[in-house]
Amino acid sequence: MSIRLKKANKHYQSGEVTVHALKNADLAIENGEIAVILGPSGSGKSTLMNIIGGIDKADSGQVEVEGNSLHSLQEKKLVEFRRKTTGFIFQSYNLIPVLTVKENVEAGAEISSRPLSVQDILRSVGMEDKADMLPHQLSGGEQQRTAIARAIVKNPQLLLCDEPTGALDEATGKKILALLQEINLTYKTTIIIITHNQGIAEMGHRVIRMKSGEVAEVKVNSSPLQAEQVEWV
Repeated sequence: MSIRLKKANKHYQSGEVTVHALKNADLAIENGEIAVILGPSGSGKSTLMNIIGGIDKADSGQVEVEGNSLHSLQEKKLVEFRRKTTGFIFQSYNLIPVLTVKENVEAGAEISSRPLSVQDILRSVGMEDKADMLPHQLSGGEQQRTAIARAIVKNPQLLLCDEPTGALDEATGKKILALLQEINLTYKTTIIIITHNQGIAEMGHRVIRMKSGEVAEVKVNSSPLQAEQVEWV
């Protein structure tokens, strides 16, 4: 899915203080790219991703995903857009506590019109042997892998990943990144990754640096690294 932002702004009110989370953001991400967003905490990374994913709306400016003007869609249409086209990997996992690992992943498959195999995805993220466990029985890394499986099994056209390797060790993190690259290559999925790991930027087709709510720099990478070549920092 192609993405276009033109002069997109977003602010929040915190008491008497106005926080400008996104300032006149101009950005283009092409269909089938892996885009990596870097920047310090509070730089607007998550706000940018939430607006692209239709979780939040820009206050002004234009936001288009595959030609759809998200800023003008009513909430019902935004929900439909998210359900049909978008997968989310949240930093806080957001697993359903009363469902097993397999059931959490099945929940992602059930809302998709073209899901991948639940069993294959569980195997890909290394959670097949823990399929019958509940979230509270898992480590943080295992919960992260389950959340990743739930997002990927939808086979979304757009996959939004907020620190997908944040709770993972280097070996597991690189396996997950390799899986994201495989999904991107096989299904032409547009993938956006928020990360603090500078090394992961080298596997992106496009690297976006955020600073104080602004898109400070966009770099096109003509020769992205394979996941196993990424320097873990």
